Amino acid sequence: MNRMPGALRRAALLVAVAVAVAVAVVVAVRTQGGSGGPHRHKVVLPEPAPASAQWIVNTVTPQARRPARCPVPTLATLAVLDSEGQSRAEAFWLIDNVDVCWVTIDGNGAVGVGSATIDSLTVEHPMPPDQTPGAESYAITAFRGRVEDLRATGDTDRLLGPVHSRAVDLGGGRFVTFVSYGVRIPEEGEGDDLTLNLCPPAGDCRDASLYRLRATGPAGTGFRPVR
Repeated sequence: MNRMPGALRRAALLVAVAVAVAVAVVVAVRTQGGSGGPHRHKVVLPEPAPASAQWIVNTVTPQARRPARCPVPTLATLAVLDSEGQSRAEAFWLIDNVDVCWVTIDGNGAVGVGSATIDSLTVEHPMPPDQTPGAESYAITAFRGRVEDLRATGDTDRLLGPVHSRAVDLGGGRFVTFVSYGVRIPEEGEGDDLTLNLCPPAGDCRDASLYRLRATGPAGTGFRPVR
């Protein structure tokens, strides 16, 4: 009878230790990535956007212009890939090292704002937001790593100037290169598809082609990213 309390105390101690370890593991997992995802942290750009880019910030400041997940950018968080006066621009701002928001402002005033995970942006097929026949439309995509000297192949006569890029250090030795380019969307009857590839100096090219929908009627207008 005298030995039972000691045995019970030892059992209770073992249970308490097991519970403490389990709680510590859960806390560690949550600290690393919420529900098991990657560890999130803010990314500070090495230099702010120039004061001349304030009009881009003003364009996407209204809540109606931005996805709910995208915060209002500032000159300190905005990275401009290319711009022309206050009529056209392609820029992005990082939510953190996992998610990114971007904006394309076409010369005709059309504004396209999007958001995605950075990883998905490196694999998804880029699509210009305005696919109206004859439109001059701009797209933003990304490549893993630090990529320089990107070149375009295919129907390069439809490109609106050079491909622009900017590499960002996401921390932990992880880099990503954001890329923007513009194309003139083919007019109706001006050929079926727009063939375009974005090629780094080494590695595989990214297919950025636009394939015209083959169906007839309203559902057949526009383009799609795959055949």
